[in-house]
Amino acid sequence: MKRTIDKESDHHSSELNHKLYKAGCDFFEKKEFKKAGKAFSEALEYWPQDTQAWFALGNCYDELNKPAKAEKAFKKALQLCAQNKQSDILYNLGNSLLDQAKFEEAIEYYKKVSAQSSAYRAAQINMERAINGNPNKNS
Repeated sequence: MKRTIDKESDHHSSELNHKLYKAGCDFFEKKEFKKAGKAFSEALEYWPQDTQAWFALGNCYDELNKPAKAEKAFKKALQLCAQNKQSDILYNLGNSLLDQAKFEEAIEYYKKVSAQSSAYRAAQINMERAINGNPNKNS
């Protein structure tokens, strides 16, 4: 009989999550996006509520040109993130929707990016692209 390990209750889970997240960041910096995605996915096995790992996983999928998977990861990150820290996630989620030609949905997320965010200007540019039905060349 196969044993199931409850990784969340293991006292080392936080350490393992952190170690795998850091490994994912290292792979991402080296542009090894498949390896980074695997590391972030494994980190999430140890702490499924890790907003940063979900966001990073979405970025990996984006780099691998898998916008539907990126959308799912960004939506999960958005669910877990404090409202005052959502702008980068909203922007990237809008981009993954724009890449899938889901223009109306992309526009709704771009509209939610805070004017105080560093992503605001790029969100406005990409929102205009979505309005015009042009998914090419995200900012």
